[in-house]
Amino acid sequence: MNEGTTTNLLRLIGVPGTNKVMAGELSRLVGRALGHVRLPVPAKEGLGALTYPFDLETAALAVRYHRTASRVLWGLFQSRAARLEPLYDDLLAAMSAEVRPWFREGTTFSVSPANTRSFAAGGRQMVGVVKNAVIGGAARQGVRLTVDPENPDVFLEVRMHEDVVTVSVDLAGRPMNQRGYREEAGTAPLRENLAAVLVMLARYDARREVLVDPLAGSGTIAIEAACMAQGRPVWVVPREPAARRLAPFAEALAGPARALFADARPLVVANELDPRTHASARRNVANAGVGEFVESWSGDFRRLDPRRIRERATKLGFNPDRGVIVSNPPYGERLDPGELGELYGDLGRWCRQLRGWRAAFLVANAEFPSAFGGRPRIKKPLKNGPLLGYFYLYDL
Repeated sequence: MNEGTTTNLLRLIGVPGTNKVMAGELSRLVGRALGHVRLPVPAKEGLGALTYPFDLETAALAVRYHRTASRVLWGLFQSRAARLEPLYDDLLAAMSAEVRPWFREGTTFSVSPANTRSFAAGGRQMVGVVKNAVIGGAARQGVRLTVDPENPDVFLEVRMHEDVVTVSVDLAGRPMNQRGYREEAGTAPLRENLAAVLVMLARYDARREVLVDPLAGSGTIAIEAACMAQGRPVWVVPREPAARRLAPFAEALAGPARALFADARPLVVANELDPRTHASARRNVANAGVGEFVESWSGDFRRLDPRRIRERATKLGFNPDRGVIVSNPPYGERLDPGELGELYGDLGRWCRQLRGWRAAFLVANAEFPSAFGGRPRIKKPLKNGPLLGYFYLYDL
């Protein structure tokens, strides 16, 4: 029988290929809000997961402000057991000795599986074992816990990396991309945390640059850019992270969250052709609280005069000759190949009117580079849900 192990880790889970982005964002947040905390170099678990030694202040900061992660987890227990019976024994032993105050008499919890396909038994069986071990271990300490799959106090997750099973508290309690500002997502919506990744990869400097999305859809990229520029909290009231209900986080997450870079005054332009989608984007911008910084323009990007953008930049004190275009153009779901190639070509010609700028795109269509023209400075594999696409960055 393997011996159960108690761990104490902060784990950030994100889109595969974004470890450096997630680490960079956390360093920026810690540097601004927790100057007394020295953030160690994280350990990598594959292409989309980082682990740090657990620090309560850093964990609270991450679950409140970290926009590129999809999960923020507090790792509690680990096991190398390959079968259900020894896994139960390991977790029961670890839970029986657990002293951290994430649970108390009457606490309710749920368990969800993630990345457990390589385990000999299925995810449902693993969930059952974790539930029984947590309840049994608490009972040995004289504490009664119950399962509530609908509205638990504590969200537990069981996850595998290579041959290690980890049980963690999901500090958000829901995927981090579900911010709460998006009323309507439109067709083929871009997840909010992936939009934040694109903004980071484009190296948008909100102090000096204008950001433009000429194909803005429901406004997700523009909203994330403005929110990151100001260091706004991930969650839009009344949503809040589940960790706020946990005793260890009661003080760290008490009170309303403030913007960490409240003095930043970004200029972001979101342009959308479809009137209904444009109206939805404007509502999303308002819900996110960034209407002061995101200008919602309506029309075909082909008719969007770059002089209008430069004039607006100059009026608000930005350098009109420096800026960044960030967009997630269509991949082909609603356009035939000929129309799509024409769209990409027109997009390339339009972007090159903004000489000195950069242009960044996430596209899951192999025809994009040749139709857009030019040679990207960066071409990086990046998944959008089940679609394997590429992030392209061009100097214009």
